[in-house]
Amino acid sequence: MPEDYEMEEFADMAIGELREFIDTELQLVNEEHELSSKLMSWDYVIGHLDERIPANMTHLHALNGKITEKLVEIRALVESDRMRDLSIVKEEEETLLKLRADVKHRDWRAVKKDVKAEEKEEKRALRLEKRELRQLHSLFIDLMKLMKRSKLIEAIEEDLASEKGKEEYEKLEEYYFLQIYKFAKAYERIFRHLWEKELVLARKI
Repeated sequence: MPEDYEMEEFADMAIGELREFIDTELQLVNEEHELSSKLMSWDYVIGHLDERIPANMTHLHALNGKITEKLVEIRALVESDRMRDLSIVKEEEETLLKLRADVKHRDWRAVKKDVKAEEKEEKRALRLEKRELRQLHSLFIDLMKLMKRSKLIEAIEEDLASEKGKEEYEKLEEYYFLQIYKFAKAYERIFRHLWEKELVLARKI
């Protein structure tokens, strides 16, 4: 009889909701979203892994702990005053006119709340600076490297070569770890492209 896990349903719901905003296969943004709230959804997957991984598989519990630490680091940056209310939103039309059609993720930009404007009771968003995009990108790279160094590397490479559904996994902990990896890879790609886009815009200005 299959074991009943308290958080499995919540983890599956979180993955389904995240996919509404991020296409993990094409590594594209689907919808505007606030990054902090999406990162919080990962807690359900982390929590379910904690209950699902057998107690004797200490290396996977250790990996789950390291992933949690890296996500805490990413969230601390995203929720800091420097990147307050960080969101990925539609690019402004006037900016799109300055960009070539082949600039990746040209339709999107990363913005944060303008704290100084808020003090004057104005609501305004500021584009993330190149160094801020680079910093976020590097944290997602760190998360991917952490997972690639684990014993999951074969499962990661196999899934990326040919996408598998949840029901096709013999060990479901592999499935949930891979979902985290795919979202990390998608955000790594997105922030790299947004950083590269800002370099193109800086040259045009």
